[in-house]
Amino acid sequence: MRSSSTRIPFPTTDTPTRCADDPALFAIEDIPDEKERVKALAQAKRACAGCPIATDCLKWALANKTLTQTGVWAATTVQQRGVLRKKLIRRHGPGWVAVIADADRLRQEREQAARVQPVSVREKAMARLEEERLTASPAPYEPWREPMTPARQAQNRRLLLAGLTTNAKAAA
Repeated sequence: MRSSSTRIPFPTTDTPTRCADDPALFAIEDIPDEKERVKALAQAKRACAGCPIATDCLKWALANKTLTQTGVWAATTVQQRGVLRKKLIRRHGPGWVAVIADADRLRQEREQAARVQPVSVREKAMARLEEERLTASPAPYEPWREPMTPARQAQNRRLLLAGLTTNAKAAA
């Protein structure tokens, strides 16, 4: 079985991040004073707010509990990550890491396919016209699918009797 760290890769970006520039900013457990710790937590969360990989960072931090036992990861504390892990287990079961990793892989494949083969303007227009045609055209009239009303039954009897009497006269 693969470890969760290989299922959800550590996030990387070409953009400089605050956590790479100043890791001490995110180590709030090292601050003894409660007021200073709250202030440092707010500052760390603000730094994560503009991060381009915060979502991937959170996924990685949730999947790697033993590696993220301290500090702020993706604007979450250890306690907040614990609550999130419990919610994920409740929602997706104990194999939630694989579920999230597979969903990410499928999303990336769809994005890659969209970049590789963009839909042409003509294909978009044809799809729109086809959709409009399907929703605008009425359903075909299929009388055999409609329930038989007493008036329709009486009319059918009259037509049948008329046809039988015509056939009887023609045969004689």
